[in-house]
Order: sequence, then C-alpha cells, then structure tokens
Amino acid sequence: MAIILLAATRFRGESGYAAAIIVVPNVPVYLYNMSRMLGWHSFSLFMLPISTSVNTLLMPLLWFFAKKNFDTSFRLNPIHLLHLLPGLLCLGLCLVMSPVERMATIQHEMTGEDSLLGNINTVIILAQMIGYFTAIFRFLHRRKRLIDNTASDAEWIQKEWIIVFEYLFAGLFVVVMVCYAIWPRTDAWLIQILNVIAMFYLVYNSIAHPVMPIKQITDTAPEKEEFAELEQPAVPMMSNEQMQQICELASKYMDETKAYLRPDISLAFFAKEINVPQRTLSRSINRCLECNFFEFVNRKRIEEAKRRLLKLDVKDYNVDSIYTDCGFRSRSTFYMVFKKMTGKSPVAWLEEK
Repeated sequence: MAIILLAATRFRGESGYAAAIIVVPNVPVYLYNMSRMLGWHSFSLFMLPISTSVNTLLMPLLWFFAKKNFDTSFRLNPIHLLHLLPGLLCLGLCLVMSPVERMATIQHEMTGEDSLLGNINTVIILAQMIGYFTAIFRFLHRRKRLIDNTASDAEWIQKEWIIVFEYLFAGLFVVVMVCYAIWPRTDAWLIQILNVIAMFYLVYNSIAHPVMPIKQITDTAPEKEEFAELEQPAVPMMSNEQMQQICELASKYMDETKAYLRPDISLAFFAKEINVPQRTLSRSINRCLECNFFEFVNRKRIEEAKRRLLKLDVKDYNVDSIYTDCGFRSRSTFYMVFKKMTGKSPVAWLEEK
C-alpha cells in the first residue's frame, strides 16, 4: 500500500506530502519490528538506528504539512533544521552503542520490556505530540477563522480534509499512547493497524480533493492578520433583532443583485456593498444563520444550481454546464458543496425530481 500510495501521488502537492508523512516515519519502524519478531538479527541491527530516529520526524512533518497548506508564504529555511534534533539525538545514542549492546537492546525489547533507548524515544515522541499538536491546532484554528471571514468561494472545501487528517492523526496518537501505557507491546502491531486507517483515508481524499490553493490568504502572515484583527475597534453589542435585520438585509441584497454568482465575492466586498462593518456582518450571520459568510454564499449558489438543474432537459442534461454560472470555479468544488448541502450528487438529486 505504501508503494502504491507513493507511486500514485509522486510526492507532489498535498497528497504527496501526506504520503511522505505516513511512509517515511513509519515504514522503517515496521521493518524493524518485523525483522525483530522473525529473528533477522543482522537486519534488526541495521534498522534499529534508522527506525529509532525517523519516527521522531512524524510530528515535524505534520507541522510543516499544516503550514504548507494554509500559509503559502511559508518556506523552509535553515532554522527549521532544529526540528531534526530529536532524531539526531536518538541516532547518536544508537551509533555510540556497540553491535553487542544494540543486540542486547533488541533482545531485551523482545521480552516485553522497554530498554533505556526505547524509553528515551517514547518520552521524546510524547513531548512532541503535546507540543506539536498544540501548535498545529492553534495555527489551524486561527487560519480557519481568517479564511471563514475572507474566503471568496468554495476553495475552502478543498482544504477541509487536511484539518480532519491532522485530527485523525492526533486521535490515533492518543489511542496508541493509552494502549502503550496499558500494555507496551501494542506498539508492535497497533500503530501499523492505525496507520493503515490513515492510509485509506489519505488515498480517498487524494482522489476526491484535487490541489486547490487558497489564494485569499497568501499576502499576509497569520500573525499579522491576527494582530490586525485585534487592533480593530470592538463591535458594539447588538440585540438579536438587530442582527436578524442585518441578515435579512444581506439576504435580500444577495438575492436582488445575485452577488453570489461572482466567484471572487468576499466578506470585505459584500460588507462594503451593503454598508455594514465586516465584523458586524460576520457576527450577525454566525449568530442568526448559524453559519459563516462562506457557507451563506454557498447556500445561495446551491439554490441557484437547483433552479438551473430543473430547467435542463432531463433526457439530455449536462450538469457540468452550470457550475461556472453559479459562482463555482471548479467542477469538483461544485459537486462537493452540493453533496454536502443536499446529501446527494447533482445528478442523483436531479434524477429524483
């Protein structure tokens, strides 16, 4: 599966990078555990330093994955080599051991007890899990809030799976650590099973979600955006009735002008059009309509798509002919948003009418 995954993604784009996250840190560990269990001692001696060091790369790779996809100004530079220090530490500890000492370590682990090297590796990974996942989810939360307020169309849907992918890994890690605390030998088989789950999820989303950069957030670093937002004057308290009136105004203007058909519509543009502060408009939509501006626009687009679908000749209809007229930039985005909001694909929905 790892070979197929790498061949399919060719290490390109989000899918290729996610494939590397699964394969690079985990396959050496699989090979080491397999050789150790089968008694291939020469191969185990060779794989011990590799597996012990590369498994510390998983957390940094997940962090870079998040930064790469939601901050297009992000570039690797020499300072990022500091993320390799835990792996170099584990590699150094292995290399200073003689072959006899490494074999003793392997045999000790076969008894079901962890060695000093194994304990050090476990502590490093646990610390990484807490530190990196905290940083990852803080970053993603901040970026999602920014994208919700500035995204101009449905490209965000193309990126949602990446956040779920990060949460999936976090959940799997928690399961692994809890099981390891109860019975340490679960590391010989449980991690492999959970990573197969992650691989299946990745393969599915690699096919279902083509690469689509989020252009609206490429000009400003997240930290600057966050500080800029904090510097804005506070939104005065509004009653539910006032917020409802703002939503009615927004919906009426959207319907009358069909502004949702513009693929480049944004919160900033629309708020200026109806003469309502951005944050006031955003808060009103969130509170009264229970969605963000991005979802509000897509609801209008899907309703328009339904109307246009019903006008097509059922015997010879072409669903692909309408998505650009409804404000979507790509066919895949249109299909995903339509299914998310109706539970059916456009073709299935039309056939039922």
